Amino acid sequence: MLLRNKTFSIAIDAAGYVDKLLINDDPEQMNWVVDRTYIDSVGYQDKDKLFGMFELKTAGNVYSSAGVTPSIQQETDRLIVTYPFEGFAVEQTFSTKREDALTWGIRLVNGGDAPLIVDSFYVWMSLAYVMFKDTNVHRNISQSCALFPSISDDYTKFAGMRRSNMGPHLGVYGTQGRTYSLGAYCRYENLFLEQVSPSLDGILYHSLILAGQGMYPEEQKPAQSWIYPDIYTSVVEVEPRGASEWSYTMLPFDSAEQFQTNGGKLSHPIVSYEPMVIAGGTFEAKVQLPVGRRIRAVELERAASRSNVMEHVESLGDSCYRIGMTITEPGEAKLRILLDDGTSDFVVFNVSEPIADILEARADYLCTHSYDEQGASGRPHVFLPESNQGESLGKLSFVLLKNLIADRNLSQVHKVERSAALYVRNKWFEDGDFRRPVKLYGGFYRIFDFDYIGHVFYLLSRYQDNELQLNTADTYLRWAAELMIVRFDDRLHEDSREKKETKLTGTFTHFMKDLMDVLRGRSDFKALYDELAVLWDAFFLQLREQSASYRGAITEHFYDNAGFGPTCEALCLAEASEEASRYGELILANIGHSNDYRAQNPDRWWEALAYMAHSLWGGMVSYSSLVAYEHLKNPAYLEAAYRSVVPIFLCYDWNVESTAKRIARGEAASTYCVPNPNMNKPRISHNRFGQSVFMEDNPDLFAGATGDDWDMGEELAVYLMGFGTKTFLYMDGEELKCVNGHVTVQDGRIVVTSYAAYPKAYYFFEKGQSLLAAEGECLTSIIVENGRLIRVEDAVAVK
Repeated sequence: MLLRNKTFSIAIDAAGYVDKLLINDDPEQMNWVVDRTYIDSVGYQDKDKLFGMFELKTAGNVYSSAGVTPSIQQETDRLIVTYPFEGFAVEQTFSTKREDALTWGIRLVNGGDAPLIVDSFYVWMSLAYVMFKDTNVHRNISQSCALFPSISDDYTKFAGMRRSNMGPHLGVYGTQGRTYSLGAYCRYENLFLEQVSPSLDGILYHSLILAGQGMYPEEQKPAQSWIYPDIYTSVVEVEPRGASEWSYTMLPFDSAEQFQTNGGKLSHPIVSYEPMVIAGGTFEAKVQLPVGRRIRAVELERAASRSNVMEHVESLGDSCYRIGMTITEPGEAKLRILLDDGTSDFVVFNVSEPIADILEARADYLCTHSYDEQGASGRPHVFLPESNQGESLGKLSFVLLKNLIADRNLSQVHKVERSAALYVRNKWFEDGDFRRPVKLYGGFYRIFDFDYIGHVFYLLSRYQDNELQLNTADTYLRWAAELMIVRFDDRLHEDSREKKETKLTGTFTHFMKDLMDVLRGRSDFKALYDELAVLWDAFFLQLREQSASYRGAITEHFYDNAGFGPTCEALCLAEASEEASRYGELILANIGHSNDYRAQNPDRWWEALAYMAHSLWGGMVSYSSLVAYEHLKNPAYLEAAYRSVVPIFLCYDWNVESTAKRIARGEAASTYCVPNPNMNKPRISHNRFGQSVFMEDNPDLFAGATGDDWDMGEELAVYLMGFGTKTFLYMDGEELKCVNGHVTVQDGRIVVTSYAAYPKAYYFFEKGQSLLAAEGECLTSIIVENGRLIRVEDAVAVK
């Protein structure tokens, strides 16, 4: 059955699920719900998870929409789908009465004379989060969306972002009833070990959790979080002959700003906030309420405390407020805003130790606990946990770069050098010969692994000979150059898989430009430079030629931020701004925005089978966005880069108490699962974990994944290349904005204090200004005076 207004068209199947949901003026005519015909075509048996299907439990019995034929009543501007059960019914209404919106109502109707106690109730809201099994990237960016949740007490909303970043997108706003969480189930097929490339496709089905107490037996129930304490204690009690109701309004939007503005039109507060503050720093938030509404109280919740902070609230007029306070204790925080009508909203942010302390602790842990000099757990000189994937070598690059930027700890450098020369070179290459790669994956090897190895060799070449033990710096420079020739030259590989992968972008963007600059200036490396330069130029030529088809978005996945992030970065390095902008739009759509800092990371699903904060690719896509800002100068990239770099430290922060998995100082866990529950793996819901949890499903694919931090480290290296050392300023209208730092006025001066781990540089591109620290120096604060960046000691006193 069909229903239409000026903005939306919707079709309901006879089974009751939403079969089509279109935005009428969408030039792509995207179906915003998971399409039954597509899941049938790829063999996924998930009709029971399509939009509008549901499951509930009451009195020990399970009731599902899949087992009932509903009645569907069509009126002029609404469709009513009713599922009858003994003693009660579930009713869903889709209304087009408002010409600019689609309203979705859910009613749980008690037809009996006794209260109806429902201890589990979830309804599938399966928007089109699909990685199509299709090498036509246009399909994956125009017909699929990421889904970014903002779960609130009374103002829950969801942003469905089309992957192309081209509007219209779809916003879903809760306007009645409590939504406790967003659940997810993943269906996928991975042919990685069958020498198929690309090899991975999948679908995420999302569900609204309306009651969760009875979803799982106690022994299988995900751990409770102090931030979201009600998910698995919630029940719905429906009075005799009564009903419980939920309502959601759908509106199209063209930008993240309009997504918030649309919420405001539906009486949602609009809250902007700092996702992270360094302990001892100032947290700030701005709150815009609907006209005539006011804040009744503001509470700051921590893991073990709650305090009224109303004294830190400043009214700016027109129902607008500013909240600012100094917070000294590290750990996550929840700012709850209570309104005069009895409703409340909140934001979740982190108060972090100084980032330098986290990095120093991590480097010390790796070199003290992870380095296996004697090979007690396998090969000598490996940094555990060992893995066949080059991603596991990012920890070596991090330790080397940290020691190049901060004070040298040569004991750490020497351990990495021994690992690189004695373990890495001989594991990945027969007798250390770069032209004889070892087929570590059964019948093939990964070209992408060479990027991580090359980065380690290049960073070793930046040390002085007297700081190294086994080889000279020039030896490592030669190794890096020779390896990257193998990486880019398809003629040096026999099989088609490896030949194809030489044409794909990878993490070589983190060092290749610097490597080429060094080789160009060395006459004794001319032959290597000339050979590599030809390959380099040819690579960029085909990358630019393929940009219109978005070929760089494909890796081993049919669509992957590990493809389009580095591709955008590479095109920026090649000064190909038009082509870089194409991929840059994919980055902007990929980076989340939410009331919870942990749901603002780049959208990625495979490692958690759900939307997640993934330390490695979250950090690296964040860095790609920062590189895009540095070259394209659009502040949207800068804001997205910073918003998404913050969640990676969730994976390293020993003060976080909201996850069941706690970590000690220096430890790490690679992933945090955003949906709760994760219906594939309930125990990882709102939890930190490593890919080792999936060994029970596929031990061959995850061979060697023996710990929680095996694919971590490269993201910390690129953090050091970006926000770990840099702070940025830009003008937003008349307001001076600071990203990765904080602006205050002291004695009439504008003072900028950096949040960088090792503050080395400040940039104000609009004014053509930069201020760089001297060798070995850190610039914690600077002065901004008439648009100029000035050292504190050089600033002229303002009288």
